[in-house]
Amino acid sequence: MLNNYTRLGLIFVLLVVLTNKGFAQTGTGTCTDPIRVDLTTLAQGIDTVKGGIRSGNNCCGLSGNNCISYIVTLNPQTDMLAFNFVQTNGLGVSTYTVDCSGPYNMGESACVSGKTSVTISFCKPGNNTVDAIFTTSKGTSVSPDLNLRQGCTGSMTVTGMVQSSIRWTSIYPGTQGAYDSFLSATSAVATVNVTPGAGAPVNGFIEYQVTGTELSPCSTVTKSDTIIVHTYAPLTVALTSSNPTICAGSSVTLTATPGGGDPAIVGGNPVYTYLWSTGETTQSINVTTAGNYTVSVNDQSDQSATAGCGAITQSIPMTVTTPVAPSAPPVTICTGNTATLTASAPGGPYHWYDVNHNLVCSCTGASITTPALTTSTTYYVSTTYGGCQSPETAIPVTVSPLPATPSISSQ
Repeated sequence: MLNNYTRLGLIFVLLVVLTNKGFAQTGTGTCTDPIRVDLTTLAQGIDTVKGGIRSGNNCCGLSGNNCISYIVTLNPQTDMLAFNFVQTNGLGVSTYTVDCSGPYNMGESACVSGKTSVTISFCKPGNNTVDAIFTTSKGTSVSPDLNLRQGCTGSMTVTGMVQSSIRWTSIYPGTQGAYDSFLSATSAVATVNVTPGAGAPVNGFIEYQVTGTELSPCSTVTKSDTIIVHTYAPLTVALTSSNPTICAGSSVTLTATPGGGDPAIVGGNPVYTYLWSTGETTQSINVTTAGNYTVSVNDQSDQSATAGCGAITQSIPMTVTTPVAPSAPPVTICTGNTATLTASAPGGPYHWYDVNHNLVCSCTGASITTPALTTSTTYYVSTTYGGCQSPETAIPVTVSPLPATPSISSQ
C-alpha cells in the first residue's frame, strides 16, 4: 500500500509531465541525440518545450560545450520558423542555427518552406535548463471564400507575397483564365475585386488562383493558393397582396416572393431574410391600415461585398376601402304574387340574400324578382366596391291578403 509520501511524489511527477506544454518529445538534447519536437499539427502558432538540458558539445561547429539541439518535424503548410527560449538562470545568447545554417537572431524567422523537419541548435555558457519557444507561421495567406450574386462585387486579398510578383487567374471551370474578365486586375496587386457577370456559373463556383514570390525570409520560394467564389443568379423579389385594397374592418396579406414564385428563376443564395417597414421579419405580414409598405429581402451572399450586393427592396401602397350599403325601398305585394326588389347607389354588382342569409343571386343588374310569396319576409342586399363588400341593407317584403271578393245582390 502507498504511503502519503509516495502519493505526493507521484502527484509531483504527474504535475511535471502535465506542465511540459510541448508536444511529445524524446531525445537528450545533445548534438547527436536532439530533442524531438512534433509540430505537424501546428501550421501556424506557438509551442513551448520545457526543461531542456544543455549538454551537447560544439553542435554545428558552434564553440562551447554547453549546447542543445532540437529536431523539429513540421506541418507541410509551415513556411517560417522562429526560435527563442526562456532561461531560468545564467547568461543569455543571441543567435541560433537551423540545419547548421545561419546564425539567426533569437526570435528571427528562418525559411523552412518545403522542409519536413529541421534541426535547431544553440550554445551558451552555463548549464541551466531552458524552455524553448517555437513559433511557426504560414508565409502566405488568402482571404476567405466568397458568395456573390451576378453583378455583385467582392474583394480577394493575398498577404505575404512580393507585390510585383503576384498573378491572379481563374483555373476552374473551363480553361485557365476563362473568368479573368471578372477581375479588376490580374497582376502586381495584393487585392483584386471580382464581379461575376453574365456567363458566371449559376449555383456553381469559380476557383481563382494567386501565385507569387514569398516575402523574406523565403524570397526565393514561389507560392500559390486559391479562393473559391460561389456564384448565384441575381436576386429578384415580387411583392404581392391578397387583395388590391384593404376592406374596412379586415386585413390584407402582403407576401414577398424571391424570384416571383418561379423556382426556375429564384436567384441569390438561400436562405432568405425579410425585414418589413413594420419591423416584422416573416415572409408574409397582415396589414389593416392604409400606407406604403416596404420589404427588404436578403440572401446569404457576402454582405461585405463592395458594390451591388445587399438587400433587394420593394414597396407597395395600400388603401382602405369602406363601401356604402346600397339603398333599397321596402316592397308590398298581394299574397301569391312575386316581388321585384330594386337597389340603388353606390352601384353593383349586388349580392342578394333571403331571410336566412342564403345567397340568392350575385347579379350585375340592380333588380331581382322573388318567387311567389304567401307570407311576409325580409331580403338583404349588399354591393362590392374596390374588392370590398358593403354592409347589408334589409328590404322588408310585406305580403297582404287578397281583398274579399265583392258580392252582387239582386234588386
